[in-house]
Amino acid sequence: MTTPAENLRSLMAYFGVSNKELAQALDIDPSLVSRWISGQRRISAASPPMEAMAEYFLSRSQRIDDVNWLKAQFEAAALPTDPSSVKRTKQNLIMWLASDGECLRRNLGSAAPEADKPQPQEKAAVMAGSGTVSVGCLDITLALKPLLRAIPQGGTVDVFLSNDQLATAVNGDVAELLQSIAGQANLTIRMVVCVSGDTQAMSRLIDAYMGSVISGRIRLFIVHGMTQTVTNQLHLILPEKAAVLVTETPSSAAPPVATIVTDADFVAEMQKSFAATFRYAQPILSIYGDEYTRNILEILFMEYCAPGDLDVVKDNINPMYMSREGYDRFLQTRGHSAEEYAWRSAEFARFKAGNDAVLQSGAVFREVIPLSRLHQIAREGFCRMPGLYFMERGYTNVDAQGCLDILDGYIRYMEAMPNFQLLILDDIAPLHADNCWHIKQNQSLALNDWSGDVPVMIHSDQILLIREFQSHFDKLWAKGAGAIGSRANVISILRDVAGQIERRTIR
Repeated sequence: MTTPAENLRSLMAYFGVSNKELAQALDIDPSLVSRWISGQRRISAASPPMEAMAEYFLSRSQRIDDVNWLKAQFEAAALPTDPSSVKRTKQNLIMWLASDGECLRRNLGSAAPEADKPQPQEKAAVMAGSGTVSVGCLDITLALKPLLRAIPQGGTVDVFLSNDQLATAVNGDVAELLQSIAGQANLTIRMVVCVSGDTQAMSRLIDAYMGSVISGRIRLFIVHGMTQTVTNQLHLILPEKAAVLVTETPSSAAPPVATIVTDADFVAEMQKSFAATFRYAQPILSIYGDEYTRNILEILFMEYCAPGDLDVVKDNINPMYMSREGYDRFLQTRGHSAEEYAWRSAEFARFKAGNDAVLQSGAVFREVIPLSRLHQIAREGFCRMPGLYFMERGYTNVDAQGCLDILDGYIRYMEAMPNFQLLILDDIAPLHADNCWHIKQNQSLALNDWSGDVPVMIHSDQILLIREFQSHFDKLWAKGAGAIGSRANVISILRDVAGQIERRTIR
């Protein structure tokens, strides 16, 4: 087990605090800090510098990652108290750093201090968290975690924001917790936001939850009206379980305050109020499962075949650029009846003619794909993608020849259409993994996510959402666009990948 001096050195190294900085924070001589971390001088749990030191390091623990790091140290030291709140974390921190911390641990054993033990009549309320008040985003996050984890798989969480300027809603820990648990438990979050007209505020909100918007975990709705001027409020409702009421000042200068309520009647009334607000809220995106194949096909037709510029970022290669002959060849491997084959072939011909007409009119198509995916396709000899590209449900593995046909299509468009632009990046951010964005500039947005059990298509014509995703695409495009010889380099890369596929998989 490590010594208190070693623990203090680890703590200072993790937070990047020097001897001088800690001494200034505690208003002591730097030489005293040096003696602490060398083990020449001890510091007891009851001493004033220890209280101040614990407060100082807790004030620097602004992220849930910091709390998780502290928790890992406490668990390694076999500390008895679960750090489920700032108060508990402070208690553990003092025992971890104090020279008499081991003695305190033996005295405490595994029991909570008497002052913290709930009386029998209070035990149910404390266990449920009813009436619990949390101050600050970190404490709110820690209080929310067990509540969200208790929601059954496939459940729904309702969130109401009285103002799109709420800082708590875009806090990194709060947003990360909501999205991570929603992904783990397959939850749906319905978020209703009162919009104030502050485009920067809405941009921050969309940016904070963009990953869950892409996957369809979060359904965004907006209402217009007067916003709260005295306080801003966030209501998070766990149906039939609890309501979390977060209040913050408009300036966000003071920490937010949250109350957890588990009274059944109160939660039921909040659900009714949310339902009434939700009924009149305006959705800013539509989400389709792949059972809505016809809807999705028409969305794709509008993106590729309606007049206007198109931006695409895709963690895959794009069957839209196959030749008709190549597409028909792959269709013939799918085992369709003659009638099913005929209408799919005719549908692709309609897409192909519309797509070519838009490009011939001078519209600019910009597409980004990752080199890492191209290498994976060359290595494996096939490409997994949503079946909707071939008018099917679920996922489809495009064979080696189909991959070659797609790559050949890219090359033909690159050579014949100067307004068709392709950017190959070494890799793309996790935000783009296993999905595709279609941004019809100033018109619509289509997000095709295939990270789940079935593909999901998200579509929106709301300008605020389009503008946010357009901004992300432009930043991504700027990473590699405009380089001298980039067009020739892209064609060379495509030919090289095609050659690898031919050598490894085509016999």
